[in-house]
Amino acid sequence: MNHMHRPTPQSNSFRSTVLLALLGIACLAIGSAPRAEVRGSPFPLATCPVSGKPLGKDSVSFVIEEQGNGALDGREMRFCCPNCVDTFKKDRAKILDTVDAAIIAQQMPLYPMTNCVVMRDEEIAAPDAPDAGNVKNVVVLNKLVRLCCPGCIKKVRRDPMKYLTAIDSALIEKQKASYPLKTCAVSGEPLPAEPTDIIIGERLVRLCCPKCADSARKDPAAVLAKFGGSGAAPAAPAAPAAPRAPAAPAAPAGTAK
Repeated sequence: MNHMHRPTPQSNSFRSTVLLALLGIACLAIGSAPRAEVRGSPFPLATCPVSGKPLGKDSVSFVIEEQGNGALDGREMRFCCPNCVDTFKKDRAKILDTVDAAIIAQQMPLYPMTNCVVMRDEEIAAPDAPDAGNVKNVVVLNKLVRLCCPGCIKKVRRDPMKYLTAIDSALIEKQKASYPLKTCAVSGEPLPAEPTDIIIGERLVRLCCPKCADSARKDPAAVLAKFGGSGAAPAAPAAPAAPRAPAAPAAPAGTAK
């Protein structure tokens, strides 16, 4: 005699719950692409490059993805809102030009090298030298790089992290002895004997632990503000507003309206 097992309401409910859970997981896996990895420096400026509004901990991080262009692939930008991200995507080249000019001005006083980072035997002129115009100042992953020739620009773009690491090492050595803060720039705790060092732009930032380093990268403008003066993040030039239509000429006196 065959005894057929009839599903009970409880077993049906359990199966439905499991299926719904699996469906939800599948939808999340399909709908959420992994966030691109940030390479180089966090965005070092204090204001949104589109609106000009101050950036805080709630700013929107956007990572440029452009395979084959090492100067841009993995570069972080920060905006005050998603609408400004959309504006950036539509007019990227113009906005990047203004951001790069601001980054060069910010980082030039702290740049640590007097020789080309690629051709180490080639000296590069100081920013105020008569022949400073011969130096190629480029921004790579939010960092100023000063080079002797266009050929070196190509080499840096092919392998940016190799050269940015060399610049960061020089920055740490140059700024470590005169580092102005005695406490962690995030937690306010006294710095340990071996702090966690990161570079934001061209500024050495010493922290008490890796967790604070992660926090600093999420709100770099607030961290740079702790240094004041040349260390503070400058404002990013806002994107130029659309030109307004000329106003209609005023009606001559005595003309009927």
